[in-house]
Amino acid sequence: MDKYWDSEDIFFDGDQYFDQMFKDIDDARELITIEVYIFNDDFIGKEMASRLIQAHKRGVKINLMVDGIGSYDFFDKLYARFSAVGIPVKIYNPLPFIHPYYEKLNLRKKLQTFLTRIWRLNSRNHRKIFTIDRHIMFTGSFNVSAEHTSHHHEKSWKDMGVRVTGENVRLALFYFKKIWNFREFLRYRKVVSHLLGKKNKNSPLRLNHSLFMRRFYYRDLLYKINHSESRIWLMTPYFIPKSRLIRNLAKAAQKGCDVRIIISARSDVNFFQSLQFFYFPYLMQKGVKIFLYDQTILHSKNFIIDDWITVGSSNLNHRSFLHDLEVDLSIQNQSNKEKIETNFIESATVENEFTIEHLKQRTVFDKLLSRLFFLFKYWF
Repeated sequence: MDKYWDSEDIFFDGDQYFDQMFKDIDDARELITIEVYIFNDDFIGKEMASRLIQAHKRGVKINLMVDGIGSYDFFDKLYARFSAVGIPVKIYNPLPFIHPYYEKLNLRKKLQTFLTRIWRLNSRNHRKIFTIDRHIMFTGSFNVSAEHTSHHHEKSWKDMGVRVTGENVRLALFYFKKIWNFREFLRYRKVVSHLLGKKNKNSPLRLNHSLFMRRFYYRDLLYKINHSESRIWLMTPYFIPKSRLIRNLAKAAQKGCDVRIIISARSDVNFFQSLQFFYFPYLMQKGVKIFLYDQTILHSKNFIIDDWITVGSSNLNHRSFLHDLEVDLSIQNQSNKEKIETNFIESATVENEFTIEHLKQRTVFDKLLSRLFFLFKYWF
């Protein structure tokens, strides 16, 4: 395909990722948009807030959106800093009782707000997209959190991010406006009309901004798995996909394709460690190799199918396929592809391969817990 970005840089280190982002924020002159699942009040969160406030004082327009569950404590700790200087902040589907003026609402409004938010509770914005001056975009698995950097009290999480530049960054901004301000979204359509169309479905920027696009990308993933010729390498912290995808992975392994899955031996969501074991016996019997990454918490979301390689926010679970807003970027630069391949190989070592012996060591309680959690897989 034609060159899609002016530049494309890959990051495996959180410190380097945020250093570059902070530099770009400091150089911003017009507009910064942030769409992120978690915005923590830690070293990185405070530093990000300070840089954004300084940019705002220089006259840069800031639009910040965080998720209501991922950043549930945002109102208590960071909202006031942005509000005090006039930076607009929106919470994507806030928790029912998280409202800056909740106590001032009358009973009818309180009930209406509560019921609306309960209805939307299972729909989250899991994206991590940062655009600067409509020309620079950062995305991947990095939240605004010290957990991904050397400032974490433990070893930093294993993550992956991408920085791209070029006119096509405007597409990310276009779909940001859809959930930020629908009128702005409609007006901006004229600006990016030449970037839209049928070819947009096959662009490297994969945004599941509608039910149609979620189904399209899921079917596209299944198609790529079914037609894979040499390898299917998947790195994901949360592995509980739909049954159809599991069957397709098994078929690919049986036809001789090299199928490898790397998941985290530790998890920031404890019950996932039991839940994701559910499919292991079946997959291993079919020839799929499974690796448990144990050096730190693995948070990268990286899919490699033959020469197609993506980095982004999508996990292999029901949430990413059905409920949440996600973003993934298919890598275009050959040098970056080789770096990601090397990173995967180094992460899938013989020492951390999951074996039948590991399955035998599982306790009866853990097996029962796995089956119990599996009943509620739709919500995970």
